[in-house]
Amino acid sequence: MRPRRCLRPTRYQTPSRHGARHVAGRPIRRFPLLPALLAGLLLAPPAAAWGPQGHRVAGAMTEDLLNPGAAAAVRAILGDEALAEASTWADRMRSDPAPFWQREAGAYHYVNIPPGAKRYDPRQAPARGDAFTALARFRQELEDPATPAPRRALALRFALHIIQDLHQPLHAGGRDDRGGNDFAVIVDGRRSNLHRLWDSGLLASGRYADQQLRARLEARYGDALAGPWREPDPAQWIAESLALSRDLYPPSPAIDDAYIQRFRPVAERRIAQAAARGAAWLNALYASGPQEAAEAPATPPARWWQRLKDFLEEIL
Repeated sequence: MRPRRCLRPTRYQTPSRHGARHVAGRPIRRFPLLPALLAGLLLAPPAAAWGPQGHRVAGAMTEDLLNPGAAAAVRAILGDEALAEASTWADRMRSDPAPFWQREAGAYHYVNIPPGAKRYDPRQAPARGDAFTALARFRQELEDPATPAPRRALALRFALHIIQDLHQPLHAGGRDDRGGNDFAVIVDGRRSNLHRLWDSGLLASGRYADQQLRARLEARYGDALAGPWREPDPAQWIAESLALSRDLYPPSPAIDDAYIQRFRPVAERRIAQAAARGAAWLNALYASGPQEAAEAPATPPARWWQRLKDFLEEIL
């Protein structure tokens, strides 16, 4: 296991004797933290899966799980850029005016599964592509030694981001509601939608800094990160997300504390799984060196449904 790369330091506020918080010597009024934090996130403009924190933490954990060959290949492409930073790049580029970002890349963050379908079928992927087909395309570009360096860096950053996106259940949902964006919810008296709640609201409700969330996930899921979750097959990740998406729609629009307490651990677990799968995918890609990659399966392997059944019994 490689030495851990630290995330950006977090500035902590120190409580005074009277309970007020101070930054640079100035007292700050105490506000109800959780409602304000959730409201800010849930009313923000639409975000991509997990929001920046989920992607950063998953990327940092992935980097720590790379084998030496994959780590060397990643460094050859990205230099000193940490995977925590690389993981958020595809979202940060959404406002770039280049045609790739405005006309093509938006579809690469999710897969659409018809209502009632039992599984994702890549043969029914739209002509413009989706997360599954884009991940396969970026893999081919990373395998091809003729791929120019800038395009190779784009492929690596976007591939890592897609892997994380596919672990957000509503990025592989089977309803006709734009992944929960059209499913209105009310959180702490404020209007939002289910997709945004799962992108950022659930993780924010834990009130953890990046380092704290990472330590929490590594302590809770250390054994699984080291082995059982090292599944490099995107079809398996999508199947898990589809199954979870069918269980997370609330019976009423009002999101109460019971919903948060039930599903925040599910979201945290999916972040940890995304970290393990990101490492598995990169380790398989660079199994024999940067240019001699092992083939990751494009279709569900033998005993696929049994693994999915075991996963659901464990998490639900």
